[in-house]
Amino acid sequence: MSESKTQTAMNLAFSLFCISPLTVLFWRGTFNLITELAFRDCPTDSRWYPALMLYLMGTLMKIAVDLLKHTMKDVLLNKGNCLQILSSAFLLYLDASFGVVMWVGGFNLLYLFFGVYWYSLTSVFIIACIILMAIKAFHCTGGVPLAIGTDEFEIVFNPYTYFGTKFNSSCRFQVILDTIFTYSIVHSLVICCWWGMWELENRFILYPCEITVKDIKAWDSVVISYFLVFVVVTINDSVVAMKEEDGKLRKAAAANFTAFLTFLASLNFWRGLWSLMDFYFFPSVNLWENLVVSHLIGFLGTFMIGTSLTLTQRSRKDSNTPEFHSCKFWVSNKRNQYEDLDQERENITLGMQV
Repeated sequence: MSESKTQTAMNLAFSLFCISPLTVLFWRGTFNLITELAFRDCPTDSRWYPALMLYLMGTLMKIAVDLLKHTMKDVLLNKGNCLQILSSAFLLYLDASFGVVMWVGGFNLLYLFFGVYWYSLTSVFIIACIILMAIKAFHCTGGVPLAIGTDEFEIVFNPYTYFGTKFNSSCRFQVILDTIFTYSIVHSLVICCWWGMWELENRFILYPCEITVKDIKAWDSVVISYFLVFVVVTINDSVVAMKEEDGKLRKAAAANFTAFLTFLASLNFWRGLWSLMDFYFFPSVNLWENLVVSHLIGFLGTFMIGTSLTLTQRSRKDSNTPEFHSCKFWVSNKRNQYEDLDQERENITLGMQV
């Protein structure tokens, strides 16, 4: 059932003004805390080691957490809602936190090996985009405010992978390889895309025309992101409705162009809100307390409204029926998050009886 215009507006507004700011708040606190702890007293020529350790630790833990989700799903299937919710909270917190660890390490490795020259930033960005488009995984470069994830049991414990391998007794090794490929290749390329464009905007694209006196107060990114959000929402249905008869190349080009707009909308939303939070989020509180509060409010806020999965930054293969605007928090036919679980239990019971 398609959403009404009222539902679409409500979902988008809730994402823009609640879920997405909380997501950025969590990442700001966590990212800056890890950066301060890892690099504060580290000489420039020695930063490669903590950066590499953070990247490897984040990647390995993301892989481990996803595999743990697959394993725990059957264990928790017939348990009470309270245990399922607590388990989800624990795993989502680990997933989100180590996701930030991976990005901190990835960003700092890119700073060290490529520098922040216009040609190195442009090259990394273009090459990463081309590879992602070639393997049909560019659409996952977008995120909030145009895409949110809800903490439903079936979604949390069925993490996305590039090849979409299903976890069962006959293909566990394939799931492990799929998860490793997803994070070591696809997600790493997403990090390269974000790093390249983020620094291009910081240093070359938006810096000369900042709206405010202080360049790190990125109001321009806020304006750009809100404009692009409404552009994507406007053209989303038309692009999704394109058929193979319209031309396979034309359809792919339209989808990737819309995905690129989604990526720019998301990146500028993060860049703009992040900088504003640096100025206006409890400015009188000292740095460490500020970052800890940012981290805690971001996670607890998203978890209480059931969207902490949004913090985890998933990577996956492009869908044959892409959806560039997937903010569906309130929908008329939204089912209880454990309804599918109850049905699965019934199916298991019937199967045992047969």
